[in-house]
Amino acid sequence: MGHVHMIYGVILILLAIVATAWEIASKAGLPKAFRGIVIGLFDLQVILGIITWIVRRPHWQFIGHPILMVAAVVILHVMTSLQHARSRRIAGWIIALVLLIIGAGAYHA
Repeated sequence: MGHVHMIYGVILILLAIVATAWEIASKAGLPKAFRGIVIGLFDLQVILGIITWIVRRPHWQFIGHPILMVAAVVILHVMTSLQHARSRRIAGWIIALVLLIIGAGAYHA
């Protein structure tokens, strides 16, 4: 299960880079459906992470990875809503992307 979570996570970080670039480059931002798909895939990753956490029972020092990743997904849900101004959506994508990259690095540290 851990390998699936890790490989899927790398794919999602690449997808987040594409979504962030799209949000920055396009005046209209991400289409509503694409935003929903991306965030839904991140929600699935959180579920896979919880399952991996239960199966592997990592050491307590590993807590930084799940905290950063869940924070990133919460930011995606809250700050990237199409109801918000474009600048806030862009900030949400950038902040979430930075947290995802740092969180992935915390896993490998």
